[in-house]
This record gives sequence, structure tokens and C-alpha cells, in this order.
Amino acid sequence: MTERRQEPAPAEPEDSVEEHERIEDTVNRRGLFLALIPLILSLMLAGGLYYYFHYVEGGPITVRIAADRTGSDVRELLEAVAKLAHKRDPDVNVVLIPSEDPAHNIQLLEDGAVDFAAIPSDAVTRPSFSLVANLYPDTYHLVVRTDSGIKSIYQLEGRRMAVPSYKTSAFRSFWFLIGQYGLNPEKMRPITLSQKDALRALRRGEVAGMFMMLPPGDRHIRWLAESTDIRILPIEQAEAMTKRRASLQVVEIPAGLYAGKPPLPETTIPSVAAQRMLVTRSDVDPDIVRLITAVLFENRRDLSIYSHLANLVTKPDLDGGTILPVHEGALAYYNRDQPSFLQENAEVIGVLFSIAAVMFSSLMWLRRRWLERQKGRVDVYNLDLVRIAEQARKTDDPDKLAALRQELYGLLQKVVHDLDEDKIEGEGFHYFSFTWEATLNAIREAEERLGITPSNCPPPMPQEAKAPAS
Repeated sequence: MTERRQEPAPAEPEDSVEEHERIEDTVNRRGLFLALIPLILSLMLAGGLYYYFHYVEGGPITVRIAADRTGSDVRELLEAVAKLAHKRDPDVNVVLIPSEDPAHNIQLLEDGAVDFAAIPSDAVTRPSFSLVANLYPDTYHLVVRTDSGIKSIYQLEGRRMAVPSYKTSAFRSFWFLIGQYGLNPEKMRPITLSQKDALRALRRGEVAGMFMMLPPGDRHIRWLAESTDIRILPIEQAEAMTKRRASLQVVEIPAGLYAGKPPLPETTIPSVAAQRMLVTRSDVDPDIVRLITAVLFENRRDLSIYSHLANLVTKPDLDGGTILPVHEGALAYYNRDQPSFLQENAEVIGVLFSIAAVMFSSLMWLRRRWLERQKGRVDVYNLDLVRIAEQARKTDDPDKLAALRQELYGLLQKVVHDLDEDKIEGEGFHYFSFTWEATLNAIREAEERLGITPSNCPPPMPQEAKAPAS
């Protein structure tokens, strides 16, 4: 038995090789371009961030605070805050803007002349204001000379009383107090004076008493008690006043707070207070607000060296509600110890990630199975091509060759149809196209060997169908 000589596989057509190289070259250029796009965008982003933080946001920042008059307790506290804020962040310069009273503070804050201001909780605020912290209880003080004979609020009718300016919330608070006790306004003899002038007038006996809203333990009252025999009237109806005005709270003035011998007041007396709040505008940088908030609470010991009010600073009641919305910068500081969303929901998120991992693995398995089915379909078609080529090389029957040619083009139609329906992928079609052309060349060689010129043959496979994009 003679051994059959195996014929060499037909060479790929020259135009198919050139087309294949052209497609690979195009793919490589596109891949290089797509790889450079993220690098270029990253460099642009890095340059933009560098410019923004070093030239736009960089440099010293000036923060302005309305700080009341020189010598007041509030100013001393805010001066200390300014020093410590600059110490914590040298790029932050805090400038204190002198102001006359809380009404002036509100106006400065509303006009944008300052970024922070201290105002009482019963003052008329604006929707654009946000709360930072409670500084101290601004307490009602009814101080009278002992020699005036006044021992209760009911005895104020017809007596000269120094009261704050009519533009202030303290002036309105005085008349609210008078209304609570049912005194006749026409019999009242108020004289509007600044705190300094009111203290001087009381010391000289030009007025019988004065009404002021002051922090507990105000040193001006202590100084007055050293030179003048005075009495602080209790406000027995404090509880009722807080029911009528929600911004007020009941407080006590401890016995001996302003003098120890004899004690002033003689016993612990009730009073009411409106919280003096540190407020800011809602549009102030949250990082700046958080810095000021951190100084108030983390540097309390250093602040207390400059002002006794530092020990009275408290954070807002975040659970019970506040008069003003808390600024997001202050809120970020108050919630610093609370678990984040990820920490609080770690177990749930872990379960979700596990489920997602299982689903992703399942999808990848299904995709792999789908690709295997696509590859298997292409392999079947390639085996058919091998069979057709083998039969073409063996046959001497022209009709058989014509049938094989028709079967070859019918197979191409099936593959193109499967490609449109995503039953095979572009890469598989690319490999099929080379095998198909090799098979077609095998049929042509057989036809040439038999001297057959096909008269009614479909044209060769178009170039665009050879290697579609995968």
C-alpha cells in the first residue's frame, strides 16, 4: 500500500495578510491612544489641584469676629479664641471688629462685615445665620442700691432705673419683665444708658437701680459691690417667663457670687437668662467654623486663663433642637466621635459585599460559559471548513467541487448570521475568515487541477467581513 503524501496547507492570500496587518496596526494605535488618555487627564487634574490649593486656596485666611466693646467679658473670651486659633493654624488670622451691642453684631454679620458674632438667643436673627456654640447664659440682673429701699420688683414703679439702649434686645427684655409682673409702664422711669454709664450713675446715686443682661459672675458687678451697698432682686416668676418665651431658661445666681462678706446675693436667688450664642453665616467655610469650634472646646484650659467665661461654653442640644440650625462645620466637630456610616453599617455592608461577590462570580462563570459556547460554535464551523477542504483535495468530480463551493458560501452565510445575533464573537469570526479563505483556495486549486473554470460562483468574501471589530 502506497503512503499518501500530505499536501502542504495553502498559503494565505496576499491581500488577506495585508488586511490582517492593517487591522492589527490600527488596533495597536487605538490602544496606545486610549492608554494615554487617562495619563493626560491625570496630569491635568493634578496640575489643576496644585494650582487651586497653592494659588487659589493657599495663603493666609482672615476671619473677622464682632467682639463687643473693649473690656467686656465677651471680648476677652474672643481675643483668647483669636490667639489660639492662629496658634493652631498659622494661616488663619482672626481679626476682632469692635461692636456696640448685640443688635450691632447682627447687623455686621448680616452685611458680611464679620464672619462670627455673639448674640443672645432672644434676639431677632436671620435665616442665613447658623449656630456654632453656646457661650454663656446672658442672665437678667436687677441691681438696686440698698438705701433705695427696693426689695422686690413690684417696688420699681416711679423709681429711676438705668436700662440698656432701646435698640438692644436687653431693652426689650426689661419691658418683658415689667409686663410679666404687671407693672404700669406709665409709672416706670427708665433711663437708657450704656453699661459703663449705668454703673457710674448707680454708684453716684443718680438712679435707684439698673437692669442689665450679664454673664454670671460679671466682674463689673463685683467692683460695684466693693464701693456701693447694693442688692440683687430675685425674679420669682422666672419659670412662668420661660413658658412665655422659649428662648429663655431658668437660672440661679448663687449666694455670695459677687461678694462674700456680706454675701451678695445673701441667698441663692432665681433669675432667667438667654443664651449668648456664637453664630456665623451659613456660607462661611466649614473648615474655619470647625477650627473655631475646636478651639472653644479643646483649648478650654488655655481660654480660662484669659476669661472665666471659657468654663461656661457648651455645645448646642443636638437632640432636643436648637433655635438656629447648627453650622455644618460645627456639626462635623460635634459628631467627630460618632461612628461613620461605614462603621455603623459594617456588618450589613459586609453581607452585601459577599452577595455582590457571589453574584459577580456567577456572572463571570456565565460569561465564561457563553464564551466557551461561542468558541465551540466557531470550532464546529472550522471543522466543517477542514472537511470541505479535505474533500476538495481528494475529489475528481466537477459536480462535487461545485457542491463544495456552494456549501462553503452557505457556511459563510450561517457564520455571518450567528455574528449578527452575538452567537459568536468578532475574534472567532476573524479566525474563521482565514480558515474560510484557505478552504476557498483549496477548492480553486482543485478546480485548476481539473481544468474547471466556475461559471457561476459567488464573489470572494468582502474585506469588511473578514475581521470585524471584536
